[in-house]
Amino acid sequence: MVTTFKVTGHWDGCLRVKSKVRNFTLSYDEPPSLGGEDTAPNPVEAMLSSLVGCLNIVACVVANEKKLPIEGIDITVEGDLDPRGFMGQDKTVRPGMLAIRYNMQVKGNIDDIQLNQFLGEVEKRCPVSDTLKNGTNITGSITKA
Repeated sequence: MVTTFKVTGHWDGCLRVKSKVRNFTLSYDEPPSLGGEDTAPNPVEAMLSSLVGCLNIVACVVANEKKLPIEGIDITVEGDLDPRGFMGQDKTVRPGMLAIRYNMQVKGNIDDIQLNQFLGEVEKRCPVSDTLKNGTNITGSITKA
């Protein structure tokens, strides 16, 4: 059984974009250093935030399934990007992230073996992490409004 998620987006002037997800609205912009007005996170920051959210949700699901005594989870994600790629300034630089790193701090009475098994299960089951690590086929089309 496949679930299809749908998101729509609308250009909101300058580099601002409004995106609609179910009944929620998300905003995106770029910092002034990249030509934006800094009114919202940029899409790359939003993607990294999605990774934080997904890892945390999957961690909670796994902890509950395994009945692990976890009291809290904090995740920090960092990603490296060379903006010359997406800005068209250097064709030898890819426009995507060069590297993504995360650190998960888990509070609770859990030993190192359980902690590593827990992390392995979370990494194995996180849809956002899987998509970023393994890639997904993306197709597009364009029409005139």
